[in-house]
Amino acid sequence: MEILSAEGKGVIRMDRLKRMFGVAVLLVLLTVPAVLAQQLLTISVLLQHSDQYDGKVVSITGAVTAYSERVSARGNAYTTFRVEEGGASVSVFAREHQGLHNGLRVRVTGTFDKVKRVGRYTFYNEIQAQGIEKL
Repeated sequence: MEILSAEGKGVIRMDRLKRMFGVAVLLVLLTVPAVLAQQLLTISVLLQHSDQYDGKVVSITGAVTAYSERVSARGNAYTTFRVEEGGASVSVFAREHQGLHNGLRVRVTGTFDKVKRVGRYTFYNEIQAQGIEKL
């Protein structure tokens, strides 16, 4: 079967349309694993299995506590806070000021590090945020 192109200058064969559609579907399916890799976890499960999630992208939800916006000695704005849920908590580091506040419920997605050393500092059970969503 042949279909005239939008400009009316030729034809597009149905088999070509099927191939283009197949490629589009394949591209969508290839992105699904990346989205699913951002596992929504309870903070308790994350901490109980911290070795398993070390260096992996995870998502957690909970209430913001110990919220702090700062500027480094080099002039870079950053934010630190904890997310608490069910008696457990994890630290979060985010570039730039986030405009959040204590008590706000959030979903944080980012890379979890069981132990992270930065210069002379050592951080435990921290997520470097790639995304923060207010709930």
